[in-house]
Amino acid sequence: MNISNFIFKSLNELKDRIIFLLFSIFILRLGTFIPIPGINLYSLNNLFNKDNNIINVLNMFSGGSLIYTSIFTLGIIPYISSSIIIQLLTIIFPYFSELKKEGIIGEYKINRYMKYLTFILSIIQSIIFYLTLLKLNNYNGIFINNSLEVYLISIFSLISGTLFLVWLSEQISNKGLGNGISVIIFVGIISNLPKYLISLLNLLLFNSLFYIKILLLLFLFLLTIYFIVYVEIASRKILIQYPSKGYRNIKYLFPLYNTYLPFKINMSGIIPTIFSYSIMLVPSIILVLINNYLNFNFLLYLINLFYPKNFLYLLLYVLLVFFFNFFYTLLIYNPNDISNNLKKSGAYIINIRPGKDTSDYLHKIILRLTFFSSLYILIISLVPDFLHDILNIKFYFSGTSLLIVTIVIIEFISQIKSLIISNKYFSIFNTY
Repeated sequence: MNISNFIFKSLNELKDRIIFLLFSIFILRLGTFIPIPGINLYSLNNLFNKDNNIINVLNMFSGGSLIYTSIFTLGIIPYISSSIIIQLLTIIFPYFSELKKEGIIGEYKINRYMKYLTFILSIIQSIIFYLTLLKLNNYNGIFINNSLEVYLISIFSLISGTLFLVWLSEQISNKGLGNGISVIIFVGIISNLPKYLISLLNLLLFNSLFYIKILLLLFLFLLTIYFIVYVEIASRKILIQYPSKGYRNIKYLFPLYNTYLPFKINMSGIIPTIFSYSIMLVPSIILVLINNYLNFNFLLYLINLFYPKNFLYLLLYVLLVFFFNFFYTLLIYNPNDISNNLKKSGAYIINIRPGKDTSDYLHKIILRLTFFSSLYILIISLVPDFLHDILNIKFYFSGTSLLIVTIVIIEFISQIKSLIISNKYFSIFNTY
């Protein structure tokens, strides 16, 4: 088979992946507007228009999906929660840590446990969601029919929607482009961007003083994206040497060939941000649910503490980002494993002895990079939000959303490049 046929095949594969990705996004957006059976959307929309503190908290922490009350209302939060729990179990219980060492079979078993836990968490969260709606139903007539069958069908719809999203995310990862979970979160973030741009255009048409703020905000927006791309592409290169046994010269018995061991500045990607944001949802939802039935004043005070930009919320968010960043990075990049792999291949770091010294040296570098990447995530997540308040402009992207969107686009582009390059090398090897 000649090179032109392989190029045609690679382009067809890329085209098929892009088509599958676009089709998956269409299905995802279609499900967002399919309401849960038995819900009176008119009454629910009237409820959201009221100045109700509890409803505003629920809607804010559900990412705005509560307004649509669709079958995808729970989203992939149960799956993310189960991922966090399973990752923690790999440290606490030796059984799960041994599974990670079994390769593909171990990953298959862990993924299966994760899906079982996702199913259990989706049942719990759907029941919590409906307990809240039942409390609101007493005053607003949210449910069309108050029979037990309607409640059970509605809960089953929420559970099915979450499980379908988990399945869809796997299909996107395998047959589409990018990570499926990241793509679903990405689509959820940019879904209302056209509405925001229309409202922003209306403000520009009727407010001439608004241009200066918009230009300043646009400059800060582009500067933030540049900073994110710069850090995500940057890496710390460690010089290592491989001895070659095929040649000899006068100076060396075995000449040394240098190469680099690269470590990204942000080795954990968007995982700490997603995990931290998901955990911050839990106390707010629990407090709102308890307040629906007890209605204590101090519960309202606690709910207000968990609003974004409050001191307690910011403090917990900072601690969670640091914790998950260090936890996930050391889980993926184990210095002992890297040191052992270098030793087995005969490679070593210059001026560092193989074995424990190499492991300690790599551990120190990983800790430093993780600390700086944690600061980087916090700067991107928090600083833009404060700038929006200073400029007094309602901006569509928060710092966290902008970080997730930019990283997903970078991963999307890099996967396209990897796919093209891998097919190019495959065609060359098969030609010769």
